[in-house]
Amino acid sequence: MKKTKSGKHIDWTPIFDIKNSGYFAGIDKDGNWFADSAEGLKSLDEGGGIGILPILEMKRADFDSYLDEKLKSSDLKPDLILSELVNKIIRLSFGISTYWAELGIEWLNVSEIDSDLKNKLSYLIENKEYSQNFRHKAFKKIKRYERKKTST
Repeated sequence: MKKTKSGKHIDWTPIFDIKNSGYFAGIDKDGNWFADSAEGLKSLDEGGGIGILPILEMKRADFDSYLDEKLKSSDLKPDLILSELVNKIIRLSFGISTYWAELGIEWLNVSEIDSDLKNKLSYLIENKEYSQNFRHKAFKKIKRYERKKTST
């Protein structure tokens, strides 16, 4: 049990230490992700995602393996949990800074793109908010998404 910023107690499972800071990211039994902070637990939807962004500094395959092992040692549902976390963190990275956006675009698989994310990436490309490297990678992923969409 851990207290949230609002004072509510959450029964959660810490999964990984965020940059070896002593603060953890974890999940409750309903599949909701939280980041531990000095203020208490914050859900991804309440701004806790910013505290979890450092996972993007790992290679995605390494993170997937690490998280898979952690989830196997718990009684949590790995399929629902991983996809939701990765999707939210990647989407969040595109609105924070060039640094996080470039890490997020590396993690993004074409199969995770939907029309909303395609529109967001197109907006970032057109408005040149991020580096040319980011825009080029985003453009390539959008093109692959469109090809995949028309072939199915």
